[in-house]
Amino acid sequence: MLRSLCAVALLSIPATADAIEPSEVYGTWKLVSSVTRFIDTGEERNTLGSKPVGYITYSPDGRMMTVAVSNERPNVEKATNLTDADRAKLFRTMWAYAGTFNLNGNAITHHVDASWNEFWSGQDFIRDIVARDGRLIYTTKPQMSVQEGKMEVLTIVWEKVR
Repeated sequence: MLRSLCAVALLSIPATADAIEPSEVYGTWKLVSSVTRFIDTGEERNTLGSKPVGYITYSPDGRMMTVAVSNERPNVEKATNLTDADRAKLFRTMWAYAGTFNLNGNAITHHVDASWNEFWSGQDFIRDIVARDGRLIYTTKPQMSVQEGKMEVLTIVWEKVR
């Protein structure tokens, strides 16, 4: 089913989509889905579970920030109950970073100033982007998966918060 959802999302993107204007991305967007496709096997999975929670915000001053978490995270009720295994699972079931952004045609680049895992800090993330029906659809370039250590492509869908 994931394969068909990704295929529908990707096939419905026009080959010559109009360039995205900055004003089209300003504001706050809620995460709808994040699907990983592993390049070596073609396997697909929900990156942050079936009902991820997350937001991305873009401002006219060129700043952005995002945080997203899985709905399948451990809840130990208080920090003193956390085990190392809990900490590892919490780390593996989220992303968060902030920085600046710029648009170039149908690509958005996030210039990361600070991140949840530090090795993203100082990096540039380029995503192909399509704006349609109150949604932004991102497709990453092939990248190394933080969670799996394998090459992947992510399709991330955001919906405008109204």
